[in-house]
Amino acid sequence: MPKLLKLLSGVSIIAMVAIGSSSVALGQEVSIGIADSDYSLQALIDAAKQEGPITVIDATGKIVTMAENFSEKYGIEATGVKMSAQEQEQVLLREAAAGNVQTDVFNMSNLPSVTSQILPQGIGVSWFPPDLADVIPENYQHPAITSLNPWVWAYNTDVHADGCPIDNMWALTEPEWKGRVAIPDPLLRNETMFWFNQLETNADEEMAKAYEDYFGEPLKTDEASATAEWVKRFAANQPTVTRSDSDVGPIVGAPGQAEPFMGFVSAAIFGDAVEDGYGMGICDGMKPFVGQLTPRVAVIAAGTKHPNASKLFVHYIMTEEGMAPQLGDGKLSTNTEATMPADEPSGVIDIVDQLHVTDSATTESDFTRLQDWQDFWIVNSR
Repeated sequence: MPKLLKLLSGVSIIAMVAIGSSSVALGQEVSIGIADSDYSLQALIDAAKQEGPITVIDATGKIVTMAENFSEKYGIEATGVKMSAQEQEQVLLREAAAGNVQTDVFNMSNLPSVTSQILPQGIGVSWFPPDLADVIPENYQHPAITSLNPWVWAYNTDVHADGCPIDNMWALTEPEWKGRVAIPDPLLRNETMFWFNQLETNADEEMAKAYEDYFGEPLKTDEASATAEWVKRFAANQPTVTRSDSDVGPIVGAPGQAEPFMGFVSAAIFGDAVEDGYGMGICDGMKPFVGQLTPRVAVIAAGTKHPNASKLFVHYIMTEEGMAPQLGDGKLSTNTEATMPADEPSGVIDIVDQLHVTDSATTESDFTRLQDWQDFWIVNSR
């Protein structure tokens, strides 16, 4: 995917915390399955077929189809389960603490939690398939980043046929949009809080410039940053919070609205819009960012009883064949040989260079400041 790779060249979105077939855990090396020194795909397949069935989890329902396709291809039973990022973390942590691992592979979007807690504590292991090193850029290999999930500001295309009614994130803090912006509850989606911290740490100048462009004067604030001021105003503008972006899409695109909502959704929701017959478009050109790219990292439970089958599933979803159900939902595979279908509904590939990209150098800060941002949101949304 040349456009995406050009955008991300020189921007490492991941931390070097796992090497080869092991991860560093409290000073100890945790290896799983066959060693990389003995690795070939066929050897991994042969070893995987000697193990029992696996359970795999992702935040998208497409994981069910992916697991079914894997089972059909390799003859190894895999059960796919849709689960939010926070729920995934809890399952992984609880099963590890109980010494009763029932879930084998997680495709997780909470990268700061993975790199700051799950891998260092030896709860999970990140393994990268050696035979894919030539088709997946090095900065996606350790830990194994499977894909990038675009989240975008969206609008109702039936009412606003000429394009998005706003072109600046600061407009969402105006009285005109009070109560008319729908988003997944940030308290249920850590990725949103991580994004706030990423913006403050790495893109606050862009947030301040966007303010000046919109209001015509430099920002004056008692908050620590332009980002914090935006979050404070946005929270105070009483956005409508939902459990997930599956609920946001219909609110934004519902027909018959005189003053429709804006919304924050993943690219996958545009497929729902087509299927359910409501109009929704991406706010192309919104400053400073149209949205965010959230990386998803493959994590294998350190205590899995099926290490080779788990590794084979990780290999599978890092290929175009394995990731195909999600490519059709607007996800961007890190595999350079994987291409997004031409009929992907959102058209996100055309605006990918307008999305904010996570900087791995500050993911530890994202993790440690999570509670601060949650508290800040609660105080200002009352």
